[in-house]
Formats: sequence, C-alpha cells, structure tokens
Amino acid sequence: MDNNALIKMWHELDVLDGLHVELLDGELVMQANPGHFHDLPGRTFVRHTPEPFEAWDERGLLVADDYRPRADAVVVRSEDIPAENEPDWPVQIIQAVVETVSTTRTAIRRDWEDKRERYAGAGIPVYLIVDPNDATWHLLQLDGRHYVETAKGIFGQEITMPEPMGFTVRTADWHPYGGTSA
Repeated sequence: MDNNALIKMWHELDVLDGLHVELLDGELVMQANPGHFHDLPGRTFVRHTPEPFEAWDERGLLVADDYRPRADAVVVRSEDIPAENEPDWPVQIIQAVVETVSTTRTAIRRDWEDKRERYAGAGIPVYLIVDPNDATWHLLQLDGRHYVETAKGIFGQEITMPEPMGFTVRTADWHPYGGTSA
C-alpha cells in the first residue's frame, strides 16, 4: 500500500473511544489509552497555556510522509494555528511537544527513544516527556539535531517552559499510574 492510501485510510479510520491511533514508520499503531492519569498533563497544557501561545491535544504532526504521530499535546503560537481542514500540523509551527509515557515496554521505548529521535530530527525545539510510571517529567531542548535534558522533576514540581514560551506549568494535579486522585 502506498503512503497516500495509508494516510487517507488513517484519516478516515473510525476509532472507538479509548483507543489511540498513530502512523509511525509506515504502520498504523493502535493502543488503548491507559486512562485519565495519562491525559492529565495534556489537559493541563490545553487549559493553562497563556497567550500568545495555545496548547492543543491529540494533533497529528507531519514529521514525515510515513511518520505522523498524534502528540498528547503541542504548544504553538496562536497566530500559527493551521486552517481547520489541516488534519496534520506542520512541525515548523510547533514550539513544544508533550508526550505522556504509557505503560507497555513498546510504548515506553516509543516515547523515550523513537519519538525523541524523530521530533529532534524534525527540528521541534522542545520535547517534554511526562512519565506517570515513576511520577517524573523531563524537559528536553534541541541542541543541533539532538535533545539535551535541561530540567527534570517529579509530579508536584512546576515546569518552567523555555523561551520564547517562558510560562510555568503546575504539575500538582498529575498522578502516577496506580496512584489515587485527591
């Protein structure tokens, strides 16, 4: 199957609630969303990112023809929001991408290694990895063609996003997998 047919099928796929589908290395990858603790970081960004920026969840990113992940959240300048009919956003407008690590070994490797490498290669300036497996967050910034970890912390510690964003994100409401909500 050629990439165009696969991309068309991906966009037209009727996905059941609770499932997440990405086009990664020419394959449709489907996994169950581990639950609401997984969604908390993305929701925090969507609700609390200040102007002149906006955060959006579940955006398809046009990293390559055969690599179009659906990021848990992305931060863009408000003025750069694509037209409504753009199913996948160009990486050139992305200021930061947020990925919340899931629980399976494959998903963990995908967020920590595969997406890290692909997002860096695409030139996305900031990659925030949120890991509810151990209640940590890791802020990575692009240094040439690779990410360097510039800050890390545990849930409850605020994240200061680097310039030009410069805003702070509260993580007090984030929970580790298997934890309990307050």
